[in-house]
Amino acid sequence: MSSDDKFKTKIDYDKSLTSLACSIEKYFDIIPKHKSLPYIDELLNEKKPENVILLLCDGLGSRILDKILDKNAYLIKNRKDEIYSVFPPTTAASLNSIKTGLNPSEHGWLGWTGYVPPIKKMITLYKDYEKGKREKDKDFLEIKNKYYYNTKTVTEKITEAGKYLAYELNCYPYNVDRDIDSVFKRILETLKIKGKKYIFSYYPEPDDILHDKGVKSEDAIKEIEKINKKVEEYSKLILENKNTIMIIVADHGHLIVDERIDIKNSEISKYLENPKIFIENRSPAFLVKKGEEENFKKSFNKDFGKQFYLLSKEEILNNKIFGEYNQDSKHELFESSIGDFIAFPKDSSNSILLGECDQTNNVSFHGGYSDDEIFIPLIVISN
Repeated sequence: MSSDDKFKTKIDYDKSLTSLACSIEKYFDIIPKHKSLPYIDELLNEKKPENVILLLCDGLGSRILDKILDKNAYLIKNRKDEIYSVFPPTTAASLNSIKTGLNPSEHGWLGWTGYVPPIKKMITLYKDYEKGKREKDKDFLEIKNKYYYNTKTVTEKITEAGKYLAYELNCYPYNVDRDIDSVFKRILETLKIKGKKYIFSYYPEPDDILHDKGVKSEDAIKEIEKINKKVEEYSKLILENKNTIMIIVADHGHLIVDERIDIKNSEISKYLENPKIFIENRSPAFLVKKGEEENFKKSFNKDFGKQFYLLSKEEILNNKIFGEYNQDSKHELFESSIGDFIAFPKDSSNSILLGECDQTNNVSFHGGYSDDEIFIPLIVISN
């Protein structure tokens, strides 16, 4: 890393969504790939619950709770700690980490838009679209199961072991229930099934509202207050089931963006192998023409160095930005999927970069490296 670069690795993967998933695995006698969370381990070992519920509320970052709810709110009172998301703090990467107990470097979901080396295309992974298009990409459909749907989830591992039960409710992105009452009612129904079990569920808000209206909007405040109220109401019913623990987390937080920087007509565009950027607009990755790496770096730092750090592939790998891995656990496409450089927003930067095909009216974003984006609440509700 260059001497004038003060970039610091922020995310502690031993205190992240990955390690939370590993605590769940450990409790249900699955050998985890990474360190687990000591607090959750101790709680589960002490209480020995029959039912472990993990509810993920999309976008409900820890700093958002502090901005909107007062200290007596149910979610605040039951927040035991702040933990980290993963990098990048975005649903594609973080949801797959909490579902698998693996880091992004291992499950391969590196952002909303991924570069897929076998077909040399940038793909909106959850949609199966090539970036800038709105139809399923035939080349990606042929390989997606091989590379992106080949990792067993925690629920699948528990089920296959056959000792305990495991259920995944309201699975993103398919048939997502947007009614929080329905989400909790399905949890309550599943609790009626006899046996020691793990229940994972997903609620898609406040993420969409935050994107559209922003963290301080009236709609966002109403939604987060509603989540707080509903969690309190349904917790009473859930805890009627003896020996039950419910954990509530988010996949990432949010940040209002006040600067959109279009790179299409900038000097760096002439050094790019592909004019499209990928991973996230808050932390975009670039494919650079061979032999132009130094020119790209100088040009980028001249034009955008005020708002962003620029790290090379080597620096990204050395800093384990996408989490620890070994040669056996590393995703097959990981190193070839991260591009040649990734830009990271500086702490003072509320900026995004826009390349070819990037158009957005969003007010709030995530995927960067600010505290607002990477810190999530660890909320624990038990008898």
